[in-house]
Amino acid sequence: MSSFYASAIWQKGKKGPPPIFTSIGVRHPEQIELDLALRDQTTLPALLELVGQHIQRFDAGNTVIAVAQIPKVQGPRSLRAFSNSFAWQELQRRMYSSLTRLEPRGLSMLAYALARLEDFEDSTLLEAVLDKSLARMDDFGPTDAAKLAWVMAKGQMKHRGDLWAALSREATRKICSSGRFIDISMTAWAFAKAGVAERVLFGQLATAAMECTELPPHTIANLCWAFAKSKNHNPPLFDMLAKRSIESYKEFDRQSVSNLVWAYATLDVCHEELFSVFAAYTVESGLWREFSPQMASNMLWAYGKVNVAHMRLFDTFAEFISINIDSFDNQNIANTAWAYATTQLPSEGVFNILTCRSRGRLSTFRMDELCGLMWAYVKAKPVSVAFSPIFEEAVQLLMPQVPVLDAQSVSNVIWILATCQQLRKAHVHGAPELIDSLMAAMLDMRVRVDSEGAAQVVWSLWRMGRFHDAWTLYVRTLSDGRHPEHGKSGFTKKHAVDGRQRYYQTLLMETESRGDLQKQVFLWKQMAADFYSRNLRTACLNCALMAMLKARDVDGAKEMLRQAVRTKLHNKVTASLAAELGIRDLEAEVEPAQILDITIRRRPQSQSRYEDFHYKEAGVLETVVREATPGDARSVHAAIENVGLKEVWLKVAGGEKACVIDNVILKQRPKLILEFGTYVGYTSTRMALQVAQWGGKVVTMEMDPVNATIARNHIQMAGLSHAVTVQLGHSDDAVQCVLDKYGEQSVDMVFMDQRGTAFHDDLQRLESLNLLHDRAVVVADNVLKPGAPYHVWRISSMPHYKTDIVDLREFGSAPVEDWMTVSWTRRGESYGKPAQELRELNMLARESDRFRLRAMATSMKDLVGDPLDEFAERFTSEFVALGIRCSLYVQTDVVDGCAVSRLVRLEPGQAPPKWDGEDPREEIQGGQWRAELGTVQFRGEMEAFPMPAPAQASFGGYKSQQEQMYIAPGG
Repeated sequence: MSSFYASAIWQKGKKGPPPIFTSIGVRHPEQIELDLALRDQTTLPALLELVGQHIQRFDAGNTVIAVAQIPKVQGPRSLRAFSNSFAWQELQRRMYSSLTRLEPRGLSMLAYALARLEDFEDSTLLEAVLDKSLARMDDFGPTDAAKLAWVMAKGQMKHRGDLWAALSREATRKICSSGRFIDISMTAWAFAKAGVAERVLFGQLATAAMECTELPPHTIANLCWAFAKSKNHNPPLFDMLAKRSIESYKEFDRQSVSNLVWAYATLDVCHEELFSVFAAYTVESGLWREFSPQMASNMLWAYGKVNVAHMRLFDTFAEFISINIDSFDNQNIANTAWAYATTQLPSEGVFNILTCRSRGRLSTFRMDELCGLMWAYVKAKPVSVAFSPIFEEAVQLLMPQVPVLDAQSVSNVIWILATCQQLRKAHVHGAPELIDSLMAAMLDMRVRVDSEGAAQVVWSLWRMGRFHDAWTLYVRTLSDGRHPEHGKSGFTKKHAVDGRQRYYQTLLMETESRGDLQKQVFLWKQMAADFYSRNLRTACLNCALMAMLKARDVDGAKEMLRQAVRTKLHNKVTASLAAELGIRDLEAEVEPAQILDITIRRRPQSQSRYEDFHYKEAGVLETVVREATPGDARSVHAAIENVGLKEVWLKVAGGEKACVIDNVILKQRPKLILEFGTYVGYTSTRMALQVAQWGGKVVTMEMDPVNATIARNHIQMAGLSHAVTVQLGHSDDAVQCVLDKYGEQSVDMVFMDQRGTAFHDDLQRLESLNLLHDRAVVVADNVLKPGAPYHVWRISSMPHYKTDIVDLREFGSAPVEDWMTVSWTRRGESYGKPAQELRELNMLARESDRFRLRAMATSMKDLVGDPLDEFAERFTSEFVALGIRCSLYVQTDVVDGCAVSRLVRLEPGQAPPKWDGEDPREEIQGGQWRAELGTVQFRGEMEAFPMPAPAQASFGGYKSQQEQMYIAPGG
């Protein structure tokens, strides 16, 4: 008796599948007939009756065939009903006695059958089969190894590390080279399901899958699911699978569709065509009617995760929800609500249905499900969704659970209640008492929130008017370097930073608003101590010094200078501030501090992610301090431009964009400009340099405290601190600060350079707060790329705007086309009201947000070509169909090493010229870009302003004040 596997006889001469067991000679024909008879049975009673009649004649092969047939015919019947039958008991005994004779095919078949049996409880038998399999693993073929892996995953046998290691080895040796898609798919699914996926193995499985000529839809979906579940993103594989999926999309069943889109979304792979094709297929084929609530909520979650707001899909599933809501479990409800809220599709009807299903059963929700549901209700459109009674029920439910809430739940609940209060203009009943209890838990350190959670809590307490609580929490749990790490596992988003960015923003905004110098200086010192870079540490201390000088705290300012001299944390900006105190030479005139401030002395051992995120901006600051001349704004602009032209892409409105802004300033002559998005202070100082001639000022709002720090240093370096104010805070919060300080109808010009999909809301808010002066002008940047579709629709469709759309090129990256819009406002019936809803723009808006995040992680110039150009074409086509086109473009010529830009009006229906392939940045240096002014009239100023005489281009330095009316300052 010898093993056919060991001798490889079956591979060389035997046709068909390998043998089930080791036999002596040839099997008797009766055993072969029994195999056929067993396979012909269609019910469990009939099968067991046949087994009982003939089991005394069974060989090992009959035993395996009989067991393998049970799960095929079992149906809804429980095996326990037959546990005392002679046939089943004898069959179990035969399985034990046959183990020593089973070949790998028999072992895999038996294990596979046992794993599929309902109500099978003899774990000892299955373990014995696995032990035998481990001993024979070298003889297993690829199909047998794949089935055994499936068995292990089905039984969640993660504890059998020895067998998993052996299976991994066999998968590498045999399965990956077999070319059988079913083996590859089953192996990937098993290792992912059990949570034992190895990156090397999955790389080999990906290579093997890409070489398969046949990949059925179910296999594609399983592969995608496995790679997503195990967090193994293989771009070439997913590109290939997307192509195969799109080619055969009509063959996908409901489970495969749901698993496929779930997998791509889980790995943050937004394949535009794939999501579009499967959304249309699901809707048009009627496949959605066959979905289970789990599949429906998973699919909606997937589209929300990648921000693809496919209207027909969400509208169709709104009908599905209304029909099947009684079958939705808690997770289905939470995922569905999250998806509709994330895509920002108006969906009050859906939320009303979800409310009816959720009320009275919130106590059955897991905490993450409850928080996810409430989050969705405060983020959903319209705002009326936030008035749902689920919040009152949730507060009552959470009050007794405070001692057992984890850190993430605590921060989420506080943020949700604060946001709900902001939307309702009143707190949720019982919320103050709940927040008091949560605050006590955090201050007692019973709950230690992570970085993002801390930022949420600090902002929320401030928003609810509890700044003292926010400050106490910061000082007692977060200051002096006690910044918690980000708590989310697998957090890899490149554009994200830790919570310091947000809680410093909130605390500085409020302390500056209150004029609390002591707290301001404390925060600036804390920020300085968080940086490893001496450049940024010095910049933060300079901001503290600016605060002291503004408050006329001369003694405090001099002590800060002594600390700066002692630590060598001073630069040209520090020197310019010292000059305001009559100090001309820091090193010579200021005695070093005898006692070093303990906060300033503290320094991290290395750069944090918080600091790494701002590497470009920190580099700009270093260049400006090194190359620019204090008090010379033009040299500051030239230094910044050089970085953007020669080193890295910077999000500054230079070059052709500066030409548009300069022309608007010439026509409007604003006394107060409000800028959304300071960044490094380039545009704000350019604008201030011009408006300062007639006593104008610029207020620029910045939510990132590091950017604000750098901008304030640049503004001081440019000598424009008297004309520029950096208002810290998110625009939702900072606008109120501007209104409180400057009053109604005070803003003559607005420059918007924040998130494009927020332009329309921010502009409407300025109007509703009556902050804009009569006939104010609004300039918006990056309207095409990344895009601001809602804003374009608002300013082009509402009668109180007169708008020009200007086609131009991105500064420092001429291949990138962009738009700016220039809109003069006038009061009327539509003023301060929302634009007519155009739901077709929602998908464009979600795409805009995705491209913006990608640009933040890399740069805009890295997004040249597909898919950004395809998006821009769709964006343009959408608005052309609505009768909205570009009316101006910017033409740039390079003469004697100087770039000169001028506005040109397009004829009706004329398209702007295409890029000719020449990039001015290759030929020019910073400070050598000029703008011709007054060459065209904007639509909004035609009725009120006469046409000035055309200007002549300047190729040299700055002109006299009279000439500056027409030639914009360079740099």
